[in-house]
Amino acid sequence: MSDTAHIADNVLSLLHHVHAPAADCVAPFLPRLFAALADGHTFIYLNKEETAQLARAQPIVGADAQSPLVLYRNRLFLAKFWQLEQHLAREIHRLSHYRRLPERWDFIQQQLQAWFADSGSQDQQAAAALTLLHNFMLISGGPGTGKTTTVAKLLALLCHDTLPRIALAAPTGKAAARMSEALKNAVTRIDGLPESTAAHLRQLNGQTVHRLLALTPPQMLPEYDADNRLPLDILIVDEASMLDLYLLHQLLQALPNSCRVILLGDENQLPSVSAGAVLSALMQSSAALPEPMVRELQQLLPSIQLRHLRQGTAKLTISHRFGAESGIGCLARAVVSGEAEQAWQQFTQFPQTLSHHQHDIAHIAQQLYRAHQAYWQAIDDNHLDRAFAHQADVLVLSAQRADAHALNQAYLQQLHQHRRAHPDQPWFKGQMLIITRNDPSTQLYNGDVGIVLPHEYGLAAWFPDTAYRFRPIALSRLPEHENAFTLTVHKSQGSEYREIWFLPPTQRQDDDFSRALLYTAITRAKEKFVYCGNKSSFQKACNTPDKRRSALNEWLTQIQGDLFV
Repeated sequence: MSDTAHIADNVLSLLHHVHAPAADCVAPFLPRLFAALADGHTFIYLNKEETAQLARAQPIVGADAQSPLVLYRNRLFLAKFWQLEQHLAREIHRLSHYRRLPERWDFIQQQLQAWFADSGSQDQQAAAALTLLHNFMLISGGPGTGKTTTVAKLLALLCHDTLPRIALAAPTGKAAARMSEALKNAVTRIDGLPESTAAHLRQLNGQTVHRLLALTPPQMLPEYDADNRLPLDILIVDEASMLDLYLLHQLLQALPNSCRVILLGDENQLPSVSAGAVLSALMQSSAALPEPMVRELQQLLPSIQLRHLRQGTAKLTISHRFGAESGIGCLARAVVSGEAEQAWQQFTQFPQTLSHHQHDIAHIAQQLYRAHQAYWQAIDDNHLDRAFAHQADVLVLSAQRADAHALNQAYLQQLHQHRRAHPDQPWFKGQMLIITRNDPSTQLYNGDVGIVLPHEYGLAAWFPDTAYRFRPIALSRLPEHENAFTLTVHKSQGSEYREIWFLPPTQRQDDDFSRALLYTAITRAKEKFVYCGNKSSFQKACNTPDKRRSALNEWLTQIQGDLFV
């Protein structure tokens, strides 16, 4: 019995205690509903007969969250998600409708022209201008389109008269650290920035959303919520595609009305592991710019291009990292466009940066060990900086958890053969680890990557740390973790590697192999991408859009006209 079928059986047993006849009525629908939730959808569609059948299943099925299941038109929801998506829409609406126009239009005009004068920065300039006029913004763009650069210049504009309280957050520790570093680098490149502003922005450090909210185990209740809101003027959230509905709702309800919210992400990437697709919903529900806002934008930028701007959303389309001569860029763009044949042709056109070979876990593990020689040399030298630098040289990503586990095991066999690890010892020097559960007591969070190296009293797991560069954690104190020589694509989000080898699912497992999964794997690579599979699986993924069923975009659209049911 599958996990979802087991959950459905348990829920059905509970519903029988509420109302047995109604429970029998809904029994055929529960496996479908929980299977859909496991696949990231928040509801299932029903035909006319099924809708009529469930309309008679009261009190288990109702029209609102007072019932365990909600029937809305021809859709069946678990009440939790029915309510959560509506509450999230209300929080977005609350924050979106706070208006705070720039005070010094002449200064804003001048700096928008000066700081976005480079060729290809028009989208960034327009996104910054719209964000000045809109309190809740999503800036979407692929790798290298300048999301962080745009935000750095935007923050510099917002810091002109006063120094606002700013927080940087991301779903994982690694994404938060990357954001901090990228922002500081971008600040140093802004010409004519007052030192007081530069110093204010340089001291910003990213943190996980869990840490920002001070979520504490075991119930993971936040210290900050609707009754105790965060003392912030501006919140920047990077890698927003990874945020699930529940965590984003917790975050937004903890913000004061006046807090400016800027979400950064790539709408083409995989959505969160949990149900929902927040970025997609925000892009779909965003309306055309109202005429008064168009006039305000034209006042700020007389020659502004509005084609990628909507209410609350801006799209960056020009990649400064992956241009027309970049194999990774061309491959990613063809995959996003669903041009399967053209995408596959990129492997021939860019043989130096793109390649493919067959799915062979033992061979891949052997080749990976050879590719890690610089990493293992740094480990032999006990050199933390170099070890972490070379840890990002080459990574194998898999679509399936089972393949990641199998390849990690095959890699361990290589380490046993080269006497770097021993089958009877759980820890060894150079072991890469990834944290899989948030643990505030050690300040380690899901997605943090560490390396096992010597410490004063033996081995310890070392993790990057803003204050001390690296910090050791006793192995006995580590929260739940896994070996990280190979990761799933989901766990790699928010990270970049010089070279990515991607292990797609086998033909027996490829039902969930989608365009978004393939695109996310490709865009983790900075210099080289290797596809460890055949043409048919690759092209099938290109032709499979990742369309999650979610009602969030509908609630967002309805609330704009006060049409909530």
